[in-house]
Amino acid sequence: MTEAKMIELTDLEHQNKLLKAQENVGAHANYLIDVLKPAIARGDWDELESLEIGFTVTGESLGKIGHDEAWRNLQPYFEPRARKTLTIDFTLDGKVIERNLKNQLKTLLLKMMWLSPYNLSFMTLYSVLTDLKKVITPLLNEGYNTLSALDFDRLETWALTSLTDIDFEREKIYNGLNHLYKEARGLPFEVSLNKKLTASDFGLAIKEAQQYTVIPQRLYYLGLQKSEALISEAYALRDELESLAEYIATYSDKAYEGYAKYLVSDEARLKNANTQWYLAKSSNGNKQRTLAFQEAFATLHSPSEEETLALIRLHKPEIRIDYIDKFHIERELTIGPWTITNLREAQSLFTKLNGGCLWGLMARTGMRADEMYDLHTVQGCTTEIIERQKIHVIHANLSKTAKGSQSKQDEFVTTEIGMKAYEVLQALHTPLKKLHPDSQSFFHKVKEDRGEITKHQLGKHSQAWFENAMGEELALTNEDIIDLKTSDPNLSFEVGDDYEFSGHQLRRSFAYYLIGYELCNFPQLKQQFSHVSMAMTRHYAKNASKFQKIRQMKKNLANEIDEERISQKARIYLSIYQKLANKERVAGGKGKEFAKNMMKTDRNLFKDKVDNDMLSLSYWEKQIRTQNRHIHAVAPGVYCTSTTCGLRTLVNLIECVDCKNDYIVDAVFAEAKRKEAEIHMLYDIENDELTPQTASESYIKVKAAERIMDDLGIEYEPVIFPDEVKNLLIPYGVTS
Repeated sequence: MTEAKMIELTDLEHQNKLLKAQENVGAHANYLIDVLKPAIARGDWDELESLEIGFTVTGESLGKIGHDEAWRNLQPYFEPRARKTLTIDFTLDGKVIERNLKNQLKTLLLKMMWLSPYNLSFMTLYSVLTDLKKVITPLLNEGYNTLSALDFDRLETWALTSLTDIDFEREKIYNGLNHLYKEARGLPFEVSLNKKLTASDFGLAIKEAQQYTVIPQRLYYLGLQKSEALISEAYALRDELESLAEYIATYSDKAYEGYAKYLVSDEARLKNANTQWYLAKSSNGNKQRTLAFQEAFATLHSPSEEETLALIRLHKPEIRIDYIDKFHIERELTIGPWTITNLREAQSLFTKLNGGCLWGLMARTGMRADEMYDLHTVQGCTTEIIERQKIHVIHANLSKTAKGSQSKQDEFVTTEIGMKAYEVLQALHTPLKKLHPDSQSFFHKVKEDRGEITKHQLGKHSQAWFENAMGEELALTNEDIIDLKTSDPNLSFEVGDDYEFSGHQLRRSFAYYLIGYELCNFPQLKQQFSHVSMAMTRHYAKNASKFQKIRQMKKNLANEIDEERISQKARIYLSIYQKLANKERVAGGKGKEFAKNMMKTDRNLFKDKVDNDMLSLSYWEKQIRTQNRHIHAVAPGVYCTSTTCGLRTLVNLIECVDCKNDYIVDAVFAEAKRKEAEIHMLYDIENDELTPQTASESYIKVKAAERIMDDLGIEYEPVIFPDEVKNLLIPYGVTS
């Protein structure tokens, strides 16, 4: 007997049970091999539609193949602990798909599900169906009701014309087509594709996936500040915070007690002898529980409070949210500076603390939302001491139990604040988790049944906190746009527009600033990431094999760090040389020297000695990778090529104006320093605090900034120095 295959599930034990359930069905040793496989090959739709999709682990039918509703309900039987709902839907925008095409799709999915030689997941089934449904309409429009009509010529015509809405410059369409090709053997229709397809087969290129921007330094640092303040305050009250979660977790029970008292009182009786229920019927589940409770209550003769409460707890009807506080007594709860008086206030405070801690922890670990989702529920954070430094490590439970899968990185080094954020999250969610003893999830909802949260919902929590915490600060400044253009030169931004934040940006920002902290303009960021970098090195180096494994994995942070460092510096160099090639002004000693050399020689200065193109990103990546070139930012738009330069936290423009190692490409920083010096000078005059030293400092800073603006060809209104300043000094250092 040939061994049956089936889709690969994340729960190996469940997978084996499900496969076992397909054996010894009726007179058949193996339903999949004896019945389903030959029926698929025959392609008799009447026969096939009457057969079972398969059987559950308890031996019950999954439903008939011809019953579309059975397909919609499949996922829980394959993935009972699925974190994302995937519905196998054989409609097209709500419309029925023609029978032959629909059954061809069903046979493809049945083969992928039970008989494929490849390791496929339920997600793959879902995505293949979603992708292939895109070809249904254009096929029918051309008079075909079979997937056999999908040959290369027809697809090429579609790809190179506007006859369909299919985007052949996206990967998704090829996913469906190529699975159709791979599973062709054994299907009841001819598959006309003779190879796997890519965009290049049609002379096209795949569009780049959306790149999440690096959070501008100003907003990133504000986020770090605000999250640290919130985490520190909450951490000091972490034991008390459990009472907040307890308050939320038990709110319904307490309200039920009050509701039972209400129902047996005269207050619940209307004039027509009916009952004022105050119950919700907003969803089908709510409606069923409410009706079941009302029917059970009606059967009671002179019900007591205890009987009523027992019925309420049995059926769990949902009290209308706008009345639930009415039935809850002793609602006030004070935790440190926070006082709450009802459920909504409690949920709001919980959401704020949860979101702030999530953002703070993700920002200090580089964890994505899906990795955060899998925080270990028992030992999520440990502390070790290496070379007298405390190293805090966050643990995620990311190992897979399915065959052939590899575990992802499941350890993330963090700071003390990151550790505190974890402890607060633990305090918040533990009481909610106790309501669901079988739950393996760290995070739970504060609404409805307090059940497990989804990955999507979790990502929204950190986003909402950041947007609320930032408020008007989200409006982009010139400085922000310089940061954004440095990290993402192909994107466009406008001053005053609100920065669009997504939780996905935290991972990239962490890697970007971690590896490029010497490029940061904020000394505080440099300090933050210096600490994390040192801790990471010590922790991972403790286990050399693990460190090497982590570095070799393509998508791990260490690899990202190396590549981002090279890419970041290469992009800066390329941007400078593109300006020079376009005859745009570049200030600083190195920039001016290059411009002079361009005027003196006929040689192409944008080719190196072996004629390599210096206007390509690959050239500069190679130069940085081989350490032939170096560059770091000393301020926005001010870059130094010297490895010995110490001006990385406190910039003195005087030392940069003519420095032979400097490129200055933007005057925003210079103008800011000029304005700052002018304000300080006027303040000192007004408050009679002007001294020869302060007058000299203001003068030099102003003139240095104006020199940069002159070098860049930027028009400006020169600062007029009052006599009080002129009389105190003999100008030096900078000449106008």
